[in-house]
Amino acid sequence: MVAQVIKKQIEKIEYREKKIFWTLFSVFVFFLVLYGVLVNKAIMNAVAQQNLEKNIASLNSAVDAMDFQYLNMENNITMDTASADGFVSLSLSQDKFAFIGGAQDNALSVNEN
Repeated sequence: MVAQVIKKQIEKIEYREKKIFWTLFSVFVFFLVLYGVLVNKAIMNAVAQQNLEKNIASLNSAVDAMDFQYLNMENNITMDTASADGFVSLSLSQDKFAFIGGAQDNALSVNEN
């Protein structure tokens, strides 16, 4: 019943007014769809941000664990373990520098100062 009344009223409207009505209706539907798309994107971005924050937290804990492991390994290094691996102690009174020779001489030499 209501639909028939609306249909009769629309038929009575002149052509120009019909065109304006349908144009405005189309614009309204376009903005309604655009609003839905933008709200969907905002929700998806919020979910992605939460996932990234979880990943950052897990990576930070992994880095902290590696730092702790590194400090434990560093504290276990002594002169005896270094000597066993082939390192030698240098006296602090002599400065030694290693450098690579010129283009013709591809040998590594030690400069003692």
